[in-house]
Amino acid sequence: MKKKILIQTDNLCLSFPSASGKLQILNSVNFSLYENETVALVGPSGSGKSSLLMLLGGLEESDTGSIMIAGQDITKLSEDGLANLRKKTMGIVFQSFHLIPTITALDNVCIPLELAGHSNIKNRAIEILTEVGLGNRLNHFPSQLSGGEQQRVAIARALAIKPLIILADEPTGNLDQKTGSKIIELLFKLNTKNKSSLVIVTHSTDLANKCQRQVKLENGKTNESKR
Repeated sequence: MKKKILIQTDNLCLSFPSASGKLQILNSVNFSLYENETVALVGPSGSGKSSLLMLLGGLEESDTGSIMIAGQDITKLSEDGLANLRKKTMGIVFQSFHLIPTITALDNVCIPLELAGHSNIKNRAIEILTEVGLGNRLNHFPSQLSGGEQQRVAIARALAIKPLIILADEPTGNLDQKTGSKIIELLFKLNTKNKSSLVIVTHSTDLANKCQRQVKLENGKTNESKR
């Protein structure tokens, strides 16, 4: 049976101004993501991996091209439209956690559930935090948690709404190898359980090899290979 396409980009271009003129980051990039698929974005530093991920999440605006997500071209959506699409279909995990420091782990996870109009918000937040091994840390603030625990909260926050798509930008970049391995194991486990699709930016060959497909970015263009 043919799998459904969740993300499809067409001739996506992105550039930034620089002292020496326009710096081309992405050049006519075509990328697809299917349901229940895991894809690694790989390539050298500065190749545009994170920029592509930010475009897919509607957090950056492309120069030209289209990005179809769940049947909608997000390049034509307003900020409110983008926010509405994200809160219903997408979870994003960043390298730097991006937790709100003044509220507890539980409240950090409650926020996307509230935005999505979820019922039984507190129960769902407790459930997912328990699932990531933080059932005994619900009322701790980010400053009271280790780096690995903060990333677990960030994963719980991203996956709380059971999104169709998870975007992860170097999610273990700020963690030691042992902690990072545990975080990746957790992320893949929850992704499989929730039947989500995962796009992950990584420099790690081992992590990339865990994915079903690898998309290499180099000189603003993509090359794909299956595992």
